[in-house]
Amino acid sequence: MSHPNAGHPSVRAGLGQPIAPYFLLLTFLATFLFCPAQATCQGIGTAGGVNGFVRDAGSHDPVVGARVDLMSPNGFAAPSSYTNENGEFHFFARDGDYQITVTKIGYQKAQLSLSVVAGHSNELDIDLSRTTSDSGSSSGEEKTPAETISAHELSAPSDARDDYSKGKESMAKKDFEGAITSFQKATREFPDFYEAYAKMGVAQYMAGHANDARASLRKSIDLSKSKYPDAIFDLADVYNDVGAYSDAEPLARRVIALDESSWRGYFELARALLGLKRYPDAEQSAKKCIDLASKNQQAYIILTNIHIGMRDYPAALKDIDAYLKLDPNSSTSDAMRSTRAQVAKAIGDAKKNSGPK
Repeated sequence: MSHPNAGHPSVRAGLGQPIAPYFLLLTFLATFLFCPAQATCQGIGTAGGVNGFVRDAGSHDPVVGARVDLMSPNGFAAPSSYTNENGEFHFFARDGDYQITVTKIGYQKAQLSLSVVAGHSNELDIDLSRTTSDSGSSSGEEKTPAETISAHELSAPSDARDDYSKGKESMAKKDFEGAITSFQKATREFPDFYEAYAKMGVAQYMAGHANDARASLRKSIDLSKSKYPDAIFDLADVYNDVGAYSDAEPLARRVIALDESSWRGYFELARALLGLKRYPDAEQSAKKCIDLASKNQQAYIILTNIHIGMRDYPAALKDIDAYLKLDPNSSTSDAMRSTRAQVAKAIGDAKKNSGPK
């Protein structure tokens, strides 16, 4: 698609970018509550539940992959949750007052306060309103060359190419339903148009139609005989986004097999292996991604989660510091600083507990 953020490595633009952060499909801080001592985990059996649904304020469709943070006055109160295909999320928390923050690129941030009482469940319905501009981009990312037109795309009839272009224009305006309609026309006019199927899959996922998105992306892969890496990468991205890590892993490896010099496959492979808790392998893939795209901010977030999962907290501090050099001023950098403080405290507490009695 021709998107205002084309060239931003973390925005899927049909140019070799991943779909995140449109879906915030990263496991950002999802493993943070690592419970360094048993005392920090006591009482969870009597915790109250926080359950909710996130929906599009206009269409009332579920919002997939929105990040939901439960915050206490002391910072993160639970690992970040990501809405599933039904727009649903869950938390458990001790008694107390909390703030729920819901974010997803392309939508305005939503916040609300609630009180948790042990043995009781809070049921929340949260509507997100779309933004009018793409405010989620961040600076300092590596540039990507302008989109090239393949010989296969040029072989499509002119009407199909025109509808394909219209679809990309609609994507740039965040008119995902309009984009889907245009891409559908393009594929009817040129049934082998695997590029259009791939972009239609992205549009469908952005519109919240996860099942349709997977079908379109698989159609693209089949039509291209698994030679079109964008479709494979996008499908891996979708599977990672919904937590289907075992499905994402082989797709990410297929992307790497097609192009070992591309950071994209290593990025998705690191995410999949992190989700599968295969931390050493995930670390290797994340570092390879950073070697290939040193300014990819989200790769450092992935690496932070990996090192927290490995209990390698000094390495996590270095990851966070590397991230903050690239993104010193944003809502994400504020969250990373909060996480850094908690990790540093955990290191300090561990030193005290291991000292002479």
